Amino acid sequence: MANIEINHFFLKVLTNSLDTPQTNFLGEQLDSNFNIYEVSGFQSRMPLPRRTAADVLLKYFKTDEEMVRLFTIMLRNEGTRFYNSTLNIWGKEELINILKRYKWIFDPDLTRFFLDPFYEHGINFLKDIRIIDLRTDAPIKNIIKGMEKASAKMSMRDLDWRITLRLYDLEPQIGELIRKIIDLLLARQNLQAFTSELYVCLKELAINASKANYKLLFERYVTRRQGVSTEKDYIHFLRLFKGEIEQHGNKRLIELAREKDKFINITFQSTRDFIAMWVTNNDTISVVEKQEILKKLGKAEFEFKIPAGDDSDYMEGAGFGLNLILGILGAYSKEPDPLKIVFYPDFIKIGFELLRSELSEENRKRAAEKAQPTK
Repeated sequence: MANIEINHFFLKVLTNSLDTPQTNFLGEQLDSNFNIYEVSGFQSRMPLPRRTAADVLLKYFKTDEEMVRLFTIMLRNEGTRFYNSTLNIWGKEELINILKRYKWIFDPDLTRFFLDPFYEHGINFLKDIRIIDLRTDAPIKNIIKGMEKASAKMSMRDLDWRITLRLYDLEPQIGELIRKIIDLLLARQNLQAFTSELYVCLKELAINASKANYKLLFERYVTRRQGVSTEKDYIHFLRLFKGEIEQHGNKRLIELAREKDKFINITFQSTRDFIAMWVTNNDTISVVEKQEILKKLGKAEFEFKIPAGDDSDYMEGAGFGLNLILGILGAYSKEPDPLKIVFYPDFIKIGFELLRSELSEENRKRAAEKAQPTK
């Protein structure tokens, strides 16, 4: 069902921005079978008021997702000839702000909206452990012991909780803590068999997030001084970044991250219905990196061309390990796109949400396969 506020204001945007032929043309861009006269029942030789045309369009494209896609098409064509005249969008900024209130986040670099699924729910368990700051030396072993003690008393009532880790990079002791938290997520329905694979997923996301921060810092404080940026020469930048890693590992980069306080957050969310894990960078990334991530996720709407003569081996760039994550999550979720990403103006979220019912179903399936007699 469409959001009433979004529907109401988008109707105004359409009425004030498009005439009837343009409205019909807009619908055709999303669905080639759309014809405003066939849908409305009006004869094509009869004039159709623009308000009526807009109303017909929104009765045909009923969902929020469809309305957002229509609006995106308008944004991508603003200022150009759109069917029979130049497209000027009335109320653009106001509609973007309305969509933002309902978690539709606009990325101007990609001219694209992303729906943020990572809602933070209320907590009634582990109230004293909300954010664990690991940017300085933290008593990780004591934290783990405290969690184990609290989880021993946890009941089915205590499935609603959230923990966030704040860190610069994934160090061995932190990895142990993450495993314990994932165990806690899965404990009350005997789903711990998935701990190792979900840890692999989260580890890959955390490594990518740290690397993304390192790339930003490396560009801002090292390569720009050499006249190299991701916008001007992405491949050359990646060569320099790869050389830095090969020669110094992350030693100099993590020092720079500490100096500039470029951290990542790893959030674990538990409810009765699902578990969710996501990683947040406290900065944005380059347009090219965004395009590469979307390509890895199968969500790219355009091709990024590697300049002639450049070596594609350096295009590891953004998205390394995402294919592995998608392969794992695909076995646990019926969601066609289990891995979600949202580009905010000042930070990025990437992660996944898994239904407890689907994990339990997969658990039963595995148990049944093990119980089968060997031939």
